[in-house]
Amino acid sequence: MIKYCTSLPIEKFILLANNDQMENISILLEKSQTARKSNDWIKLEQISISILQTLFKRDSLKDETLQEVVTNYLSSIVGTGEFLTELASKDIGRYQQGLEKLTIFLARKPHYFKSLDPLIQSGREIALLALEPNSQNRNKISKNLRAIARPDLAVTICKQILEVTRLNYYTLTVLCGAQCDLGNFDQAIEAAEKALKYEPGFGKTFVLNALVRAHTLKFKSNGDFAEILTALKYAHESIDTKLDSYSANAYIAAAVASMKDEEIESAREALSKAEPELRSADINAIIQAATAAQATSPKAIGIEIFDELDDDGFFGVSNSLLDLVSSDEGFVPEIEDVRQMIPRFKSGGWFLQGLCEIPCPKCEKVALHSYRKHFGRYGKEMHYWALVCDVCKTATDSKDFEKKAFTFISSNLEKNFPVVDLCSQCNPSQVLQD
Repeated sequence: MIKYCTSLPIEKFILLANNDQMENISILLEKSQTARKSNDWIKLEQISISILQTLFKRDSLKDETLQEVVTNYLSSIVGTGEFLTELASKDIGRYQQGLEKLTIFLARKPHYFKSLDPLIQSGREIALLALEPNSQNRNKISKNLRAIARPDLAVTICKQILEVTRLNYYTLTVLCGAQCDLGNFDQAIEAAEKALKYEPGFGKTFVLNALVRAHTLKFKSNGDFAEILTALKYAHESIDTKLDSYSANAYIAAAVASMKDEEIESAREALSKAEPELRSADINAIIQAATAAQATSPKAIGIEIFDELDDDGFFGVSNSLLDLVSSDEGFVPEIEDVRQMIPRFKSGGWFLQGLCEIPCPKCEKVALHSYRKHFGRYGKEMHYWALVCDVCKTATDSKDFEKKAFTFISSNLEKNFPVVDLCSQCNPSQVLQD
């Protein structure tokens, strides 16, 4: 019997965990999985709140645990999802109330939960897009449902869209991803192959990358080497068509899964060209982390593939480099249009590291401010660079500096302003002292 989640009162949200704070979190997580499997959304909501309250009272926590619990909570307040799958239904109120209560809870100590921002964004986008359920918005709802671990509803919505526009390559590709999330690899591949046949040209790499992921995951599930060879074939076709971050990272996943040294080296070279802002040490770390994950869990299906449907401009971004420099230093820096710096610096998530004591190599003034942005690949935590000179009025990445000069700059900054102490995603407990 499927149960629909009626969202709990905010007082219950704040106090529910008092009765079972001492219960082992691992046991509660196991109960969460049981509730999810039985579609008991009310129970899943209650357990998620209990865990959140327990974690909230701790001095430290594991980010992956937070991610799992909030994902479960968002899944639970979506419930059976009639407000998304039945267009005649306007009953979005329960979901909106549940989302608002989560927002109020997290706002009590916002920096503590900073790493949850992408998940919360997905939850908010579902609420916003559901108000105008046209085909384009429903595709984006499906993407966000995958982010909160409800691929079942994503599949339902995609199939509804395809009843009207049966050759919509965008929907077919989203459907491929959702079917992969459910482990339905044959259905995923069938959808993506149809999308590849009918896509209009500009979306070809998007579909190819989806096929790379589907065949790689199928190989990891059944060990059939023909699947990984097919994945590599699609990966080569994708990078030959358009070499970018998405195609390069899809190739990395397939190459590492194949354990072929020549493919791994080729994927390494592709990533260095697609993301020139990454230094050799960063790329080596990404490869090593992916290889280690493959060695410890060769059949795991958790392959990291970047989602080309991300659209920061649609909903706006926070903490872009341009915004921070404008507010901190009173000017908008000039940025050279190379190495994808402009879109990267316009994206959100940047934070100030500090003022470098080493003079700017160009103007020779002590005016070089370092800004950083967290990113992770295969469990490896790293940070992009943005170096802003308030005399030159420019912003650039680390690649603009000679290796020796940048070594002095980065060492000085790390000595005075250790990035792991400043990054809320690396060390959220450091900003919990408010």
